[in-house]
Amino acid sequence: MPDLPEWIKLKECRRVVTKDAKGRDNGFLVDVLNRNDEIFSTRRDETFQQVYYSSVYSGRFKGFHIHPYKYDTVSCILGKALLVFYPQIIMKSELDIAINPDDLVILPVQADEKSLTVSFPSKYPHGYYGVSDLAYILNYRNPAWHLGDNYQYDYKMENIEAYLQNWIKQHDNS
Repeated sequence: MPDLPEWIKLKECRRVVTKDAKGRDNGFLVDVLNRNDEIFSTRRDETFQQVYYSSVYSGRFKGFHIHPYKYDTVSCILGKALLVFYPQIIMKSELDIAINPDDLVILPVQADEKSLTVSFPSKYPHGYYGVSDLAYILNYRNPAWHLGDNYQYDYKMENIEAYLQNWIKQHDNS
């Protein structure tokens, strides 16, 4: 696990085997987020807002998104992806600055026994890169998006997909 900024919170997700009435394994559940988790400890007074999932295709980058007034708490529920952060705040008036790709914080996330839930203030530029053919990212967002939500913007980084493909080759430990 890379050294992470203190504002990124992780939870090792617990996978629980479920059984049918005859005691046979019939699947499992993964506790992604519970308001009693340590990852949620500074947000106990929140009321529920929004949960959604987003998909990302292999070799595609979805981001960088910036939501200055939101928190995201995400978990990969299908496939494998990279969760990519730029650890500096970029204001809407600064969208022309160049990001050094070596400054990126990159977290592999996957839907298996190594599942993680990641919580972060989404004022930091972030996005997802698809590693498997298809990955689903479940997100608990606060506050929830609505039609009049003008407090979001995107940052475009040239060659991000090629950089992340090379990152995967350098860090492949499968």
